[in-house]
Amino acid sequence: MNSINRRLLTLLLGGLMIAGMFAGGATYLKAREELDELFDYQLAQVAHAFSRQETIAPLPSSDINYEKESELAVQVWENGDLLSATPPNRTLPIQREGISTVYSGGKQWRAFVLRVGTRTIQVSQPIEARREISVNFALRSIVPLLLTFTFFALFIWLSVRKGLRPLTQVAEEISRRSPVALDPIPLIDLPAEVLPIVDRLNLLLEKLSSAMEAQKRFVADAAHELRTPLAAVGLQLRVLERSGDDAERAEASARLKDGIDRAARLVGQLLALARIEPEALPRFSTVALTELTGEIVAERARMAIEKGIDLGMTVSEALIVTGEEESLRAMIGNLVDNAVRYTPSGGTVDVAVRRGTHEAIIEVLDTGPGISPEERGRVFDRFYRCMGADSGGSGLGLAIVKSAVERHGGTITLGEGHGGKGLKVTVGLPFL
Repeated sequence: MNSINRRLLTLLLGGLMIAGMFAGGATYLKAREELDELFDYQLAQVAHAFSRQETIAPLPSSDINYEKESELAVQVWENGDLLSATPPNRTLPIQREGISTVYSGGKQWRAFVLRVGTRTIQVSQPIEARREISVNFALRSIVPLLLTFTFFALFIWLSVRKGLRPLTQVAEEISRRSPVALDPIPLIDLPAEVLPIVDRLNLLLEKLSSAMEAQKRFVADAAHELRTPLAAVGLQLRVLERSGDDAERAEASARLKDGIDRAARLVGQLLALARIEPEALPRFSTVALTELTGEIVAERARMAIEKGIDLGMTVSEALIVTGEEESLRAMIGNLVDNAVRYTPSGGTVDVAVRRGTHEAIIEVLDTGPGISPEERGRVFDRFYRCMGADSGGSGLGLAIVKSAVERHGGTITLGEGHGGKGLKVTVGLPFL
């Protein structure tokens, strides 16, 4: 699991560990540097101590503030002859005057050579002895640092836990809720870093609440609207069963068929509206808008001919848009269906597809009764029917059209037809 708490602790404690290693290494190198200077100075002091003696004496340990005097090797030459070597088993080749590093006897030595007259004095010390003391000194210096780092590690752990506590509280607040509890999460005493998350979460809860309310209303309205055609179907079925002659039976069968068609159309529109709801995930692709519109007009041609309506495309510029073909088909199909359904026999329905400045424009113009300006703001509501409408519509056609237009970020306007008669619907779809 990807944990912010673990990630922060890893980064902070890892950084602290790296800083501790760096500090320890720097302490060791600094201690070694300073101890090397001190030991080199002591080598020089021992050499000068021997140079002041008239006769060669044993190693003057009292002049050396060093706990391992036995590690020192002192050699004295007179006119090139070795006069003294302390200890006797440690003899190194004579080096150049001053301080130098030499490898002898499987060890590295630090040697200081002093020439006074005919006498040459060389004081040497193994470097490994220095390193041992440097490590011990560095460890004694690092112990307080380690204790400090331990305290800081504990402090970081507690701080991270306390700092992330508001996130835990928000998670606990959400986990305690029931699936239907969509009221906002309180913003009291929340840190500024957590507020954007909770704000977005509250916005999501608000949208979910609105969606659930809309769904409840939709289900209730759908149940109400379906009750009427289904009741009519049941009534016509009983009339059909009681019909005494062929004429009554034929009339009852026709009405039963109309009721079934109306119920089927209503169910189909309900499904279409559910598929193009804004909450549904869009699946956009390239759509040949003009060809799609032509197919829809051709499919409705028979219905228009049966009603004696002249249906056709007046403008058909070849346009391609990026959109969802299914919802565009439902949008254009409902516009043409409404126009044919509400236009009386002998009327016309003209469909046009043309290019606008920044959008593709679809126009459906009919010679029907039109929609009064007072009702144009309400006809997009679900199940709303205009006053005096008797076409048997479900009141979902323009609601489907509006949902599809909003899904594509377009616009829709209602106006009057030619000469102030009929209805002109103009849809603008942006070129994405």
